[in-house]
Amino acid sequence: MRLVELNPRWFTTDDLKKVGLTFDCPHCLTQRLGVVFHHAGRQQIEDAAILAVHGATDANHIWTLSSDEDFDSLTLSPSIDASASGHWHGFITQGEIR
Repeated sequence: MRLVELNPRWFTTDDLKKVGLTFDCPHCLTQRLGVVFHHAGRQQIEDAAILAVHGATDANHIWTLSSDEDFDSLTLSPSIDASASGHWHGFITQGEIR
C-alpha cells in the first residue's frame, strides 16, 4: 500500500513549515494517525519549536523525515506504533506503507 492511498495531509506551523502529517490508519482505514517530525540534520533546532508550538511531551515522539517532502517518496523513522490503541504499527519508506 502507498501513503498517497491513505489521504495524507501535511501538518504545518502558522508560517506553513511542514512539521508533520496525518493519514488514514492502514489497519482499519477509519481512524487518522498523525506524527510530528524534524528534518534530518536539523533535530536540535526543530525539536524545541515542535515541543513548544505543538505540545509534544518529549522528543521521543518526534520522527525523522529523511527523504523528500513529497508523499510519494516520503521516508520516516523510526516505525510508527499505534498498536496500543489497536491500530497500525509499521514503517513509511519511500512512500510505501510496510
